[in-house]
Amino acid sequence: MGVNGLGLTRSLGEVGIPVTAVATGSRWAPELHSRYCDALVWPSPVTEPERLLELLLTEGRKLQRPGVLLPANDSFVLFLSRYRAQLASRFVFALPAPSVSEALADKRRQYEMAERAGIPCPQTFHLKTSGDVETIKNALQYPAFLKPCVSALWAPVFRVKGFRIEGPADLEGRLAEVASSGLDVIVQAIVPGPNVNLLLVRVYLDANQRLLALYTQRKVRQYPIDFGDATLCESVRAEDVAALGTELLRRIAYHGLASTEFKRDERTGELKLIEINPRLGQNNILNTRCGVNFPLIAYLDLTGQKPEPVVTFREGVRYLVVGKDVRAFAEYRRRGELGLVAWIRSLASVRAFPFLDCGDPVPFLMAMARGLWQRLRHFRDRRGHGVP
Repeated sequence: MGVNGLGLTRSLGEVGIPVTAVATGSRWAPELHSRYCDALVWPSPVTEPERLLELLLTEGRKLQRPGVLLPANDSFVLFLSRYRAQLASRFVFALPAPSVSEALADKRRQYEMAERAGIPCPQTFHLKTSGDVETIKNALQYPAFLKPCVSALWAPVFRVKGFRIEGPADLEGRLAEVASSGLDVIVQAIVPGPNVNLLLVRVYLDANQRLLALYTQRKVRQYPIDFGDATLCESVRAEDVAALGTELLRRIAYHGLASTEFKRDERTGELKLIEINPRLGQNNILNTRCGVNFPLIAYLDLTGQKPEPVVTFREGVRYLVVGKDVRAFAEYRRRGELGLVAWIRSLASVRAFPFLDCGDPVPFLMAMARGLWQRLRHFRDRRGHGVP
């Protein structure tokens, strides 16, 4: 689940399709209390995949017809791919070939696959040892960004997307810092340009690679503001992004839902691949609010109902993550890049939020309560340690 899954749940529930949310972690997670779903808190697909498979198949046997599986995070994408033969007896789902699914889970292999397909990518090097730094330090274009090959393994350890690298000495120091984790990393030249140059295309391709859904958007702000998640994004018509992203997925024989991000190089105007996610992302509810209900289109296709393609949508509609955008605004303002009046004006066309939804209020109320409780605990802990 998470915010990704909550968006999928609302997109289906609002049109009357029953949803069961399969999640890991706490039963008190706000998204599990949407009025549109029943929630099952089960084992992790990473630590207990066999047990999860058994529970899922048991649930599938209760259904009168095959259930539709829509993964909302990378761990479940890999789980579905690796157990597709067993799951196919009780469920339907859209996935590319196992080799493609495995490659997309690893940034290094993802870029290699994109380059073979002829798609422009930032300058990228795979680093394993300090000796690799000596080999590439003078060839790498700075500033650069050091990031994991597998994000799901990195996040619990470092809690940031990666590290900005200013030069060879910085590269050596950061690589030494991450070496003890044993995690695989790449270093990549930063594509110059502001956040609004980050553009995303979402598509759904059926088993014959026919385009059934298309949508494009751009980031307006993110937090952390240099390398972070979108705090404000906007639906826009970006024909070149749509064409390049769709062509990339067709060249790798993709099937299913995908979100592909590019950045426009401010020096040349060329689009360069940032990443491919074999699923929908956090702000997918914005697609639905703009008229492209990806979960519904996938559901109709997988159940043999032959949906008509949806490739037009409302432009200029915005999605806001309130708390993070306030922090982003403070940082932009310190840099002299955004004033209070301009920030307030930028919120005028916001129509979608991660949790807030008048027709489904409980997740938002629980998220607010959780945030308040965390702040109270933080305050108590600081007082307990004598921090003023």
